Amino acid sequence: MIELNALLQTAPVALVVLDDDDFIRQANEKAVAMGLSVGTTLTSHIANLKEKFVDHVRHQPDSQLYRLEFQHGEKRCRASFEENNGDFYVWLVDVSEQLMLADQIRRLKHPDSRKMRQISQLSATAAGYSELLDVILADSDTLGSDKLNTVRQYQHELTKNLSAMHRVVTNNKTEKKKGSVLVADQNDALTELISELLRDEGYKVVGFSDPDTALKYFRVNEHSIQKAVVDEGLICENDASLVATLQTASPDLGLIVLSEDSDSSDHGKVSKPLDFQVLLEAMED
Repeated sequence: MIELNALLQTAPVALVVLDDDDFIRQANEKAVAMGLSVGTTLTSHIANLKEKFVDHVRHQPDSQLYRLEFQHGEKRCRASFEENNGDFYVWLVDVSEQLMLADQIRRLKHPDSRKMRQISQLSATAAGYSELLDVILADSDTLGSDKLNTVRQYQHELTKNLSAMHRVVTNNKTEKKKGSVLVADQNDALTELISELLRDEGYKVVGFSDPDTALKYFRVNEHSIQKAVVDEGLICENDASLVATLQTASPDLGLIVLSEDSDSSDHGKVSKPLDFQVLLEAMED
């Protein structure tokens, strides 16, 4: 039976080796942590898959997403497949967190239900006044003073409601900038997601994934940065954490620490996987 070397055993991506009956013969540490175990079939974990995974995956694009089900929950993964000497190597890249973050971004960028109700009410009122104007104008080719005053009143109400609708739709864009923020996370994609979210909220944002570059930028622009969102795992060249270095350099900096500790409840800390609503609330504190 094939043995995985130390490099494959400790790889940051889940790896399983399957036989031609779809049974898992080897699984690295990441795969075991995910919930996969030797002696079970990969197919048994994949929702709505009737055929053997090794037969199915040959005909699927690399972008295909698989929903893997476990006792503790489910994972969304992309699979990379390779056959070698009768063994089937399957790399499973967990993209659950990225999908969750993307969904949060999408929901946060859409108007909330309260705003949608406001828009609906205002548009209904505006449409009502518009219909009344049509009735009045169709009633006679010429308008007497009474009708003219009524038209002017309805026209005023129509304009007022349309203006109110415009304010509801654009209020986020017309808010003034809330301040400058430094974002630093070792994950490039997460850095960009956080930066885009905060820009949409009215902040001026600069993001980095390299801690030393982030620190250099902060030292040059310290006077203009009000807040920083920093991954606690970032280490600078002097082996000091970026979080500790920023705290020492600027004790008054509004520092929000992104922590891998899911139980973290300390003030100024936001745990990963990241909940963007929690992050936005922390930004307002």
